[in-house]
Amino acid sequence: MSAESAKHSYPIPRTLPYEPSPVYAELRKDEPVCPVSLATGDPAFMVSRYEDVKAVLSDPRLSREELFRPGASRAQVGIPDPDSILNLDPPRQTKLRQMVTREFSPRRVEGMRPYIQRLVDELLDDMGKREGEVDLNDAFFQPLALRIICELLGVPFEDHHRFGEWCDHFMSLTKYTPQEIGKANADMRGYFVDLVAAKRQNPGEDLLSALVRKHDEEERLTEAELVSLGVVLLLAGHDTTVTVLGGSVVTLLRHPDQLEKLRADPSLYAGAIEELVRLNEPGDGSFVRIATSDVEIGGRTIPAGGAVIASISSANRDSRVFDDPDGFHPQRPENPHIAFGHGPHFCIGSQLARAELEIGLRSLFERFPTLQLTVAPQELRWKDYAALGGWERVPVTW
Repeated sequence: MSAESAKHSYPIPRTLPYEPSPVYAELRKDEPVCPVSLATGDPAFMVSRYEDVKAVLSDPRLSREELFRPGASRAQVGIPDPDSILNLDPPRQTKLRQMVTREFSPRRVEGMRPYIQRLVDELLDDMGKREGEVDLNDAFFQPLALRIICELLGVPFEDHHRFGEWCDHFMSLTKYTPQEIGKANADMRGYFVDLVAAKRQNPGEDLLSALVRKHDEEERLTEAELVSLGVVLLLAGHDTTVTVLGGSVVTLLRHPDQLEKLRADPSLYAGAIEELVRLNEPGDGSFVRIATSDVEIGGRTIPAGGAVIASISSANRDSRVFDDPDGFHPQRPENPHIAFGHGPHFCIGSQLARAELEIGLRSLFERFPTLQLTVAPQELRWKDYAALGGWERVPVTW
C-alpha cells in the first residue's frame, strides 16, 4: 500500500471542533479497515469499529517496537524514543509498567482526593478574582493537571512554564520540524537527567525518587528508561487530562438540561464522567503499530510490515455497541468505552484522571453556576496538528 492509494488523511479533520468527523461513521459502515495517509505522508490502515479496535490494541502481532525498523510508517516526524514505555512491547513494557502502577492504584488515588479538592478550590478562588473573559486552559485545567502530576512525581512546579512548550513539541504531528522537535526532546531529557541526579542527592517520598531507588539499588530499569518514564508521565499524563476537561465543559454547556441534573444530584457525576470521557477521548493520531506477520482484521489482511492505527474515538461511537452513539447520556446503563485504551497499553493513570475530572467539573460548576462560553461552540479551535488533539482555548465568562 502506498500513500497515494490512501482515501483519507489521518487524523481525519473535524467538521465541528467538539466531535470527530462524520467520515468515521461512514467508514465504520462501509470500509472499517481503510487505507490512510498519516501526517508524515506514510501509509497505514485505519481501523474504526469497536471490536476491531480492541483487537488491534491487544494483538501481540501488532508491535510498537517495530516502529524502529527502517522504513516503518510513523505518525510523527522526528525520531521516536526507543526507551519510552509508549513505544515498547511486553515483556519490557510490562516490566516498566509494573514499577509505577501502585502509585496510580484506586487506593492511592482515593488518598489523593483531599489534596485534589484543596488544589481545585485554590485555583477556582484565584480564577474568581479575574475580570472579563477567562481561558479555562490557562486559569484552571493546565495548572490543575500539572500540579497534581508534579506533586506525584516530585517535579518542581515552578518549572511549569517550560513544560507547556515541551509538551506542544512532544505531541506535534505537523506544527514543528524534526529539528525543532529533536531540540525540545533533548532539552526535556536534559531537564530530567538533572532532576534524577538531584533526587539521588536528596530523595523524597515521590514517584521519581522511588524509581531512582529501583535503578540504583535493584537495577530494575536503565537510566534511559528512568528518564523516559519521567518524561512520559509528566507530559502525556497532564496533556490528556487538559483535553478531556475542556471537552467535558463544552459538552456540559451544550447540554444544559443534563448539567442541571448533575447540579441537583452530584452523585450522578460518576456515571457522567464515563460518558464525558467516551465522547471526549483525546485524539488518537500517533500510536501506530506495525504487523510482525500477516494479520487479518475486519475481513482485511494487514501484510507483515504494514502499519495499523486504531481510532479509539471512532470505536467509542460505534452504534454496534452504543445506542445513540453521538448523544450525551450520562446515565447509560452500560458504557464499555475504551477511552483509556485496552490491552497492554491501557492508561496507567485512568483512576487519577477520573478523580480529577469528577472533582474539577463538579467544583467548577458549583462555584460558577452561570458559567458560559464567550464564543459559539462551533467557533472553538481544535488542535488538528497535535497527536492527542486538544483545545487552543476554552474562553468563558460568568
